[in-house]
Amino acid sequence: MEKIRTIIADDEFPARSELEFLLEGIDDIQLVGVAEDGIQALELIKEKSPDLVFLDIQMGGKTGLEVAKELMDLELEPIIVFITAYDEYALDAFTVNAVDYLLKPYEEERLIKLINRIKPLYFKEQAIEEKLTDLIEKIRDKGRISKIEKLAVRTNKGNLKLLEYNDIILLYTHDSKVYVKTYDQEYQIDLSLSELEDRLKQAEFLRVHRSYLINLNKIKEIVPWFKGKYQVLMGDDRQMEVPVSRAKVKDLQKVFGI
Repeated sequence: MEKIRTIIADDEFPARSELEFLLEGIDDIQLVGVAEDGIQALELIKEKSPDLVFLDIQMGGKTGLEVAKELMDLELEPIIVFITAYDEYALDAFTVNAVDYLLKPYEEERLIKLINRIKPLYFKEQAIEEKLTDLIEKIRDKGRISKIEKLAVRTNKGNLKLLEYNDIILLYTHDSKVYVKTYDQEYQIDLSLSELEDRLKQAEFLRVHRSYLINLNKIKEIVPWFKGKYQVLMGDDRQMEVPVSRAKVKDLQKVFGI
């Protein structure tokens, strides 16, 4: 069985060694690298392209949060678990693509439970199948689509304009702001992309990347990309190229029968 390729990044030798020891005892894990600070971690992740990374939040060179943010900018998308001495309430502030956290000192039982929770995200045994089933149901079941299919966006003058769902090509984030793109116009909106994803869940939109929510009917081309990923070329005036994250590739393939 394919193993989850994993990297540890922690500048504390005792903690780093203990986690390395515990992970080596888990059958589904293949440890492919260990980094001693944030800078080394970033280079190692670029080189090894791991599936899972344990990032210490308080590392030297670059913090775990800084490393995670750079990975987002580089569109590298390993599963991230933060290593921390903080409790779960302090972690409410951390929103950088982490699926979980691990407290020091480590508990083997907690680590095993964490890996078991991560496995479906990697092996696509449950999470992707559930999302796919839900997506197909939403697309095919027209009777469940809301009667109101308009979205309020803000114009340059500060007025609110109502856009038909069918006029929306895609929605995306940039510099912590969310934008709605029609064929030849662009508007800012006050909702988060997650809120918009929920708002449009009955329409034919798909969150193909953490930064992009696209109208499936407005895709012009699907372009194979590196490492089995895709880019989609949208049907707007700029023909925007949108990356499809590794976790969403199978969703897209199933929808279009690729």
